[in-house]
Amino acid sequence: MAGDDATLDGSKSYSATDSIQDHEWTFSDGTTAAGPRVTRTYDQPGVFSEILKVTDKAGNVDYDFAEVHVLDPKQPDLYVPRIHAAYWPTLGNRVNAPITFKVRSFGNQEGNEVWDFGDGSSSVSVKSDGNTEQQAKEGYAITHHTYKRPGDYLVRVQRSRNDGVTATARLHVRVADE
Repeated sequence: MAGDDATLDGSKSYSATDSIQDHEWTFSDGTTAAGPRVTRTYDQPGVFSEILKVTDKAGNVDYDFAEVHVLDPKQPDLYVPRIHAAYWPTLGNRVNAPITFKVRSFGNQEGNEVWDFGDGSSSVSVKSDGNTEQQAKEGYAITHHTYKRPGDYLVRVQRSRNDGVTATARLHVRVADE
């Protein structure tokens, strides 16, 4: 519920050499924290996708995301909108090769999904069916993006209801040289 504490736990993160050195959290509001477990309070309802960056002693880095669903205590039966995002191919992505991104919202037909591909390019707006028909073949909205430089990209897609409640999903896309 909005106003309650939520604990995010990255303590089960894994390193092949069992040498995790750092856990760094970046939250939807731009604040950060360190450590495998953090507690924070969400004042507004919505679906938040928080970033966990894990670094081992050899300097290897990987990312994961903690999805936090926060309900409105005044309307606990009004579930917050949800969002699902995916991309293909998931491995072997290269500079200048297009990647397909798909998104579908649930519990919200208002507005559009807005993609931020994490590379400084302009945002892209698409509109899924909002799950008006379960299992609809064309329910996901599709877009394509091409990265110009190698790197690790943290992609974000959001869709908001008219009352400002937002659902956020994140993806980690690794892009190698040509």
